[in-house]
Amino acid sequence: MQADTRSDDASLPHAQAWLEANALAAACDWAGAAAAYARLADATPGDAAPWLGLAKAQARAGRYRDMHAATMRAHAAGPRSWPHALALARLLRDLHEPRALTELSLALAGRADQASVDDMVALADLLGAEDLHEAGMAWLDRAVARDPGHAPARYVRGSTRLFLGDMAGAREDLDRAIALTPHFAHAHRRLSQLRAQDTAGTQARIARLRDERARVAPGSEHDIHFSHSLFDELHELGEHEAAWPELERGMRAKRAAMRYDVADDLRLLEAIRDRCDAGFLAGPGHDPGAGAQQPVFIVGLFRSGSTVLERMLGGHPAMAEGGESMGFAAALRLAADHRGQGLIDAALLDRLETIDWPALGRAFLEANAWRARGRGLWTEKLPTNSLLLGCIARALPRARFIHTRRAPMDVCFSNLRMLYGGSARWSYDQRELAAWHQGHAALMAHWHGVVGPRLLDVAHDDLLRDADATMHRVLAHIGLDFDPAVLTPARGGGAVSTASAAQVRAGLRAPRAPDWLPYRDRLGPLASGLGVDPVIKA
Repeated sequence: MQADTRSDDASLPHAQAWLEANALAAACDWAGAAAAYARLADATPGDAAPWLGLAKAQARAGRYRDMHAATMRAHAAGPRSWPHALALARLLRDLHEPRALTELSLALAGRADQASVDDMVALADLLGAEDLHEAGMAWLDRAVARDPGHAPARYVRGSTRLFLGDMAGAREDLDRAIALTPHFAHAHRRLSQLRAQDTAGTQARIARLRDERARVAPGSEHDIHFSHSLFDELHELGEHEAAWPELERGMRAKRAAMRYDVADDLRLLEAIRDRCDAGFLAGPGHDPGAGAQQPVFIVGLFRSGSTVLERMLGGHPAMAEGGESMGFAAALRLAADHRGQGLIDAALLDRLETIDWPALGRAFLEANAWRARGRGLWTEKLPTNSLLLGCIARALPRARFIHTRRAPMDVCFSNLRMLYGGSARWSYDQRELAAWHQGHAALMAHWHGVVGPRLLDVAHDDLLRDADATMHRVLAHIGLDFDPAVLTPARGGGAVSTASAAQVRAGLRAPRAPDWLPYRDRLGPLASGLGVDPVIKA
C-alpha cells in the first residue's frame, strides 16, 4: 500500500502540470504553454503526448523550427492512442514530412482494430494529401471492409482510385457514396470528372445534379460543387447556352465566400522579382557534383500542361515522377524558421539574408532524393514553385527548370472552369484571373533574365502537335538521351492527383478548337485584361 501511495503522490504533480499546460494553451499564452509542455516532455521523453502539445504551442508562437523538432520527437516516441496518432499525422502533413507520415501509417497498421472507421478515413485523407495514395488505399480498404455503408470512406476511396488510375473502381465507390448520401456534393463533383468514361449516363447525372442542388442553400459549398459539375456535364454535351449560367453561378458564389484582393498577390510577385535578382542568384548554393541525383522542377500556371509533361518524362528509364511535392517549400520554411502565409510571403522574403543556402540545398536533397527511387533524376512538379524559382536556383545550382505554357485565353479559361480548394483564389473572377496571369508572366520573364539557359519554355500546343521533337528538346535540356517511352503518357502505373487525373491517362489528344470559344461573348473582361482578341485563339 505504501508503494501505491507513493506512486499516486508522484502522479499528482504530473497531473497538475498537465492541467497548467492545457490552461495556458486555452488562454492562448503560447510561450507559457510551450514552456509548460517542454517541462512535461523533459520529464517523460518517451511519451508523445507532451511533444505534441509542445509542437502545437510552438506553431502558434511562430517558432516553426521548434515546432518541427517537437513533432519529430513525438514521432520518435510513437503515439499511444489514435487521437494522438491523428494529431501527429496532421502535424507531419502540415510540415510535409511524407517519409515520417509513411512510417507512422505502417506502425499504426498493427493497431487498426483500435481505430474507428472515421479514424481510418482521416488518416487516409492525410496520406493522400502528401500523394501517398497507395498507403492511403490500405486504410480505405480496411474502412470499407469494416463498414461498406460509410459514405465518406467510399468517397475518399473513389477519389484515391481515380488518382491511381482505377477508373471503374472509382466510379463504383463514388456511385455508392452518392447512393448512401444523395446530397454528397463533393462525390457528385468527383464523379463528373469521370464523365468521359460514362457518356451514356450523362443525362441521368445532369438530372440528379439539378434535383440535389434544388435541395441545398443557394451560394453554399454544396451549391458551388453542384453548379461546377453541371457546367462540366453540359459543356461536354455541347449545350453551351445552358452551361455558362451554371459556371457563372458557381464562380460568383465561390468568390463571395472569400476575402481576397489580387493586388496583394501582384505586390508579392513584384517583391519577389526585386529581391531575387541576378546578384542574389550569384551567391553560393549546394553543388553535390556531377552524377548525383538531381530534381527537375516543372513550373507554370495551373492547367498549363505540367501534368502531361511529367507523365511523359516519367516514361524515361532515368527519370522518376516526384509529383506535386512541397519539399522545397518545407525546406525553405525550416531554413528561415518561418511558416508564413501561402507558399511565400513578405516576411519570408525579408529572411532570405539569414538563410544558409548551401545547407538548405543539402537538406532538401537529403530529404527528397528518395523520390528518385534509385534513378538519376526526379521531377518536382508543383506549379507554384514558380514563385520560389529564384530561391531554388540559388540553393541548387545544378537544378534545371521547365516552364509549361499555354495560350493565355486557353490556360485562363481552363482555370476559370476549375473548382480549387483554398488555392488559386484569383480563378473565380475574370479580371482577377487576367491580372494574375499577367503578373505571373512578368515573373517568368524575370526568371528567364536571371536564370538563363537553366530555364526552358515548353508550349502545351507543341506537345500536342509534335511530341517527338518537343520531347527531344526537353530531354536535351536536362541532359538525357531520347527514349521513345516518353511519348506514352497514357501508360499505366503511378499516381496523378491533379485536376488532370482522368484526362492525362487518355494520352495526348489532337489539337482542337479551344474550349472557351463558345463562350467568347461572355469572356470580354478576361480578354480585355489579357490584351487579346477573343474572336481568335490568342
